[in-house]
Amino acid sequence: MKYLIVFLIGYLVGCFSTADTVARIRHINIRKEGTGNPGASNVTFVLGWKMGLIVGATDIFKGILATFITMMVTGNPVLGVYAGCGCILGHMFPFYLKFHGGKGFATLVGVFFGFDWKFALLVVLFIFLITWITDYIVLSTLTTAILFPLRAYDVTASLTALLIILPVVAIMFLKHLKNLNRIFIQKSGEKGFSLLFKKKST
Repeated sequence: MKYLIVFLIGYLVGCFSTADTVARIRHINIRKEGTGNPGASNVTFVLGWKMGLIVGATDIFKGILATFITMMVTGNPVLGVYAGCGCILGHMFPFYLKFHGGKGFATLVGVFFGFDWKFALLVVLFIFLITWITDYIVLSTLTTAILFPLRAYDVTASLTALLIILPVVAIMFLKHLKNLNRIFIQKSGEKGFSLLFKKKST
């Protein structure tokens, strides 16, 4: 029961869609603009890097909040993992947006920080390197998703943690299939650093 409770709390935290909120303030339906993904990268593409930074930072904070507070209160890293995974799923499938949310990358990074901040710093460095070299966020996203169950099991040695992590990682891969196809057939996917330097249309 305790696993279900922290999972649901994490889910509710993750449900807050920063991208949708920011876009509505600007009178834009972010799900109908750019790539249609209500996440930081698409907000950057549609509204510019400042708005994208706000969205990304808030989505990261959601993951930190759900994971770290759960671990602090319970002293159990496995429960922290469950809260973090619930937060990621809440971000990807918010109930009040008809379960149409983002792809969970920024929130996953936040969960990493909440769970193991030292390792998370290495992950962020790795993300920047992969994105800088390839200019595709999706490649660093999926690599980070693979690292999550490996690190979590290394820290907790708990199969219980893997029971929730592996399905979440699988769902993240499914959410990114479209962008992977765009890369492999040499069409534009969700870009990385080049988004920061794109020229705005006039």
